Amino acid sequence: MQESEDLSITPRFLRDEGTDDGVVHSGLDVDLEKSDALQALEALSTGPGSLQDVASALRGIASDVIACSQAHTLAEGGATPGGGLVGPVDVRAFDSGLLQLALGSSLTAHFPTISAVLASSPVAGWMLYKLLENNEDGQAAVEALQLLLSDPTTEQWVKEDLVRIVLLTRWLNNAKTGREAATVQTYLQQVSERLDPWAKQRLPGQVTVGTQTVDTKSLTPMQRVTMTLGADAVAVGAGVYGTQTGIMVTPVGGNGTTVLPPAAKDPFGLASPVKPGMTGKGKEARSPQSISETITHCQEVQSSRNSLGQGNEEAGVISIQRVEHADGRVSWVVYVPGTTDWTVGDGEPQDLLTNLEGVGGTPTAMESGVVTAMRQAGIKPGEEVALYGHSQGGITVSNIAADPAIQDRYNITTLLTAGSPTAGADIPDDVRALHLENTGDAVPGLDAAPTPTGPHRQVAMLDTHQTSTNGYPHASTAYAQATEGLEDKAPELADWNKSFSHASGAGEQGTTTTEYTFAIQRNTDPNGVYKGGTTYRGAVPSAKPSYPLPTPAPQPTGQH
Repeated sequence: MQESEDLSITPRFLRDEGTDDGVVHSGLDVDLEKSDALQALEALSTGPGSLQDVASALRGIASDVIACSQAHTLAEGGATPGGGLVGPVDVRAFDSGLLQLALGSSLTAHFPTISAVLASSPVAGWMLYKLLENNEDGQAAVEALQLLLSDPTTEQWVKEDLVRIVLLTRWLNNAKTGREAATVQTYLQQVSERLDPWAKQRLPGQVTVGTQTVDTKSLTPMQRVTMTLGADAVAVGAGVYGTQTGIMVTPVGGNGTTVLPPAAKDPFGLASPVKPGMTGKGKEARSPQSISETITHCQEVQSSRNSLGQGNEEAGVISIQRVEHADGRVSWVVYVPGTTDWTVGDGEPQDLLTNLEGVGGTPTAMESGVVTAMRQAGIKPGEEVALYGHSQGGITVSNIAADPAIQDRYNITTLLTAGSPTAGADIPDDVRALHLENTGDAVPGLDAAPTPTGPHRQVAMLDTHQTSTNGYPHASTAYAQATEGLEDKAPELADWNKSFSHASGAGEQGTTTTEYTFAIQRNTDPNGVYKGGTTYRGAVPSAKPSYPLPTPAPQPTGQH
């Protein structure tokens, strides 16, 4: 519209207060009115507090409302498989919600955005303090921060996103919305894309993923980022605990130990000699009869690490069940629990380092330990094998099932994971895979990508945010509770259940199940030299760091 044709500007009449003649002096302040109006319209259309801003927030809220409605419907019907449970996440609107939740309406008025809070160092420092107060894992926190601050790029990310990380962590811990998994997946997707150029510069053109050498560009941004962070974590761990020199796999209750080179030198330990039959003293067991019982049993395996005996205090633990069927057929079920240690490179391989390496595809100590235990147990080609893993254990068994060298050696027919980020594992079509993911559990989203699905690969989305799970919904107990009776409620899982039962012996008469437990440890040596052989054990690192822990921060005064 031409200025001369702008009829929306109405002239107003100004009274000259300086005269006393009672005459009203008329004056047209059209130019001033136009300028004010145009500025007002521009402010109303774009920018903070604008209609565009409000519309963006409303879209995020609408997405949440739809997702909550779908989640509520799912909760009423119990835990059933389904895709698209949650819609897209509006991170900008979510940031506003985080601030409102953390600061309250009065402080949010002063700090309307994450960046505004970050600019106020006292407030940011207070938030960080509140997150870490009464935290018993200070050692692991120190190592994680050391890892992230060791490189200028990740250091800058931490500085830019510190408040968001703090607030997001507090929000995720509440796990009350059923949106946690989708939210962290969206946020980390953005983070990985920001850090990807840095990771590409750090990595060579080709990298090792399992037993294969692949082009770095074939990986996802998050795989490249976690692979780079994993390499940095190895260096941090070497400075604290000593350089990794090997991996020990010991059958509990038996004699002898298989000693392997570090996983980077021999992925899955396949090139190292293993004596079959090194299973230790097996015990008679009962095969789990359902998904829920399988999850519960793996949790019992993890709890058994406290009674592994002297020398295994820092070990990870797994178990393998040998199932002899009434017709003479033999099959196997492997159980791999999740993370038990948040350091990066001590004797316990179920740690943060394995998480980073596993998501990135770098060979891990746990992968070598599990495959070596399978070799020691004497699993023969053609015998059916089912794998189950919770959390990190799910990453481990998915990477094992996806590797071509393992596929050539073993007949892995069925895979089950719970609460695991497994999007990076390319599961072959001849393996029936079921991934259990809780919408309130952030962990399955840590690989920044949705888990692929297909005719032989299914994802069961579980929602427990309106039920009591006795703690954070990532726990094995929460998944066991949510999957009770799942097989009967979900006919879509019939083929997967048939495959898993054929290996586990669930529902069969006349089966005999024997269970073997294995302890897995890392070796380190100050000189960093692997000496090889089945008699060399190196040094099993202590969980205590070689540096003094930092002095606790002074108690807050109440003034922030």
